[in-house]
Amino acid sequence: MNLVTFDLDGTLADSETFDGQLYVQSVRTVLGTEIEADWSGYRHRTDSGILNEIIDRSKMKNNRLSVHNAVRQVFTNLVADYVTARDGILPEIPGASDFIRRLMKQPGVCVAVATGGWEETARIKLRAIGLDPRRLSIASSSDAIGKVDIMRIAEQRALPSGGAKRRTYFGDSPYDREASQKLGYDFIAIGENVEHHPRHKDFRGAESILRDLGLSG
Repeated sequence: MNLVTFDLDGTLADSETFDGQLYVQSVRTVLGTEIEADWSGYRHRTDSGILNEIIDRSKMKNNRLSVHNAVRQVFTNLVADYVTARDGILPEIPGASDFIRRLMKQPGVCVAVATGGWEETARIKLRAIGLDPRRLSIASSSDAIGKVDIMRIAEQRALPSGGAKRRTYFGDSPYDREASQKLGYDFIAIGENVEHHPRHKDFRGAESILRDLGLSG
């Protein structure tokens, strides 16, 4: 079995700009704390990992769970409202949804999503780019705070009995590449944010990407 796992924000959905702004707004609403939408200084660049560090710097350590729940709920509502205001549609990384659907029809291929976002917002975004989250094995920041652990959980959900002969992760950042290397995954970069080979601007060159996966069209 060929396990192919995808990041979401910036890899499948063109959502990073508004997602970061709404996350900042959610933290401000719940904690009254101003942060920048630059996650490069955080150890775990996931929704729960970033929030953990913000809480550690605040005076809310004793209320960690309630803060997580509150920020997560506010953020989910903001993302839902954002998508609803756009008729339920978000821009995808070009060709992403068609490529996923094509890949799911390939014999011997199992498709999963491992995202640093929370599960509720991940499902909203997947539907908004035309994918049915019920047909995908998904792991998220609702399951773990680190990307490596999230990817492990996605693999376990996709292949409960194991048996992956090849494991590949698609991502758009050095953080994604680092997690892939730690797990021994092949890595395919999407976009311009990480220097890596193989790398593709988007998913419109499906035949070339399939060749990188060792698959035929």
